[in-house]
Amino acid sequence: MIPATQSATQKAHIRPVHPFPARMAPSIVWDALPESGDTLTILDPMSGSGTTPVLARSKGHHAIGCDTDPLALLIARTWCNNVKPDRLFLRAKAVLARAMELREKTPSEKSYPKNADDETRRFMDFWFDPRNRRELNALAICISWVRSQTERTLLWCAFSRMIITKTAGVSLAMDVSHSRPHKVYDAAPVRPFDAFLKAVSKVVNNCPFSTDTHNTPAADIRHGDARTLPLDSNSVDRIITSPPYLNAIDYLRGHKLSLVWMGHNISELRALRSGNIGTERSTNIASEKAVREAMKSMGDLTVLDKRQSGIVRRYVNDMEKVMKECARVLKPGGEAVFVVGDSSIRGVFVQNSKALIRLAHSQGMSLVSRNTRPIEIKRRYLPAPEYEKSGCSLRTRMREEVILRFRIHKTGAQ
Repeated sequence: MIPATQSATQKAHIRPVHPFPARMAPSIVWDALPESGDTLTILDPMSGSGTTPVLARSKGHHAIGCDTDPLALLIARTWCNNVKPDRLFLRAKAVLARAMELREKTPSEKSYPKNADDETRRFMDFWFDPRNRRELNALAICISWVRSQTERTLLWCAFSRMIITKTAGVSLAMDVSHSRPHKVYDAAPVRPFDAFLKAVSKVVNNCPFSTDTHNTPAADIRHGDARTLPLDSNSVDRIITSPPYLNAIDYLRGHKLSLVWMGHNISELRALRSGNIGTERSTNIASEKAVREAMKSMGDLTVLDKRQSGIVRRYVNDMEKVMKECARVLKPGGEAVFVVGDSSIRGVFVQNSKALIRLAHSQGMSLVSRNTRPIEIKRRYLPAPEYEKSGCSLRTRMREEVILRFRIHKTGAQ
């Protein structure tokens, strides 16, 4: 368990189990968590890799995390799991040994997941050389045979760590961890069988909870869309989250290199991506007045063309739905902390934070505080390449993220 007396520096260096772009700074979450001795329900409706649930559980709270990205859910569940290192290492060694045997029996032309369609197979051929595809396929099959769900989740996370890397991994790509994969190798620089146990070790060493952790409630990581939360009304004490920026990172662009090995086809992942916040093609506006007023507060958007205005409108529309759901699930007097970065479109400074303030107000949430902090360049993934083309003044503002704290005003059940 992470002691409450930890220094700010220590809190900021809680070790992730898996690379993830634009992870929320742990120190923000830690400082936003209540200091009271009561066990509260803490929600992150867009939990990503699980920073909020991990830290909420570390402080003894009941943590809930929701997301729609299958890999994000896997990472968050891994990070929040109770781990028994010795047992997991034994399981990992058994999986590797069995995979080595299976690899010899499976030719390259059959080294794909059973349900992989033609498009998915072409995708795998493009990003993985034949030798690594055989090894990854054998590992994937043997991991799927593991009976313990907890162990299987941890092993899948280690498997994915070998693929989602910045430079040298088991694929033919670089910058996968930044969700900008580009093919640079003719043969992958790392072999899965050589890297698997090292990846398992990294996951285990970075998991903060052991099987001896009995004094904190288990975290609840569930599939759920922040626009339609799978939670009862008036059930959450505090929300701590970092919604996608307007210049949203396409997380699935990199994640799908791992997810195809877990049984997801490219067409399925494409459909999932098209429904993400800010990218949904539906033009149904939840509240015309609220969206219109929020957009006015963001800056001078008149210079944007129709497509760019549509991007902003869809983003605000989706965030209006998120705010409505947050207001619904919060208990009377509950608080919500949103960490957001303002954006740039065609050199126009777009203040997403002001839009969120307007949207929160329309749902009965008042602004308690607004603070800014510098974005840690090495740890947060800034919008690019437009960011680099922005003027000096604009780049300075985009190096900050805004921390908004709201309080809900409502009485009783709604």
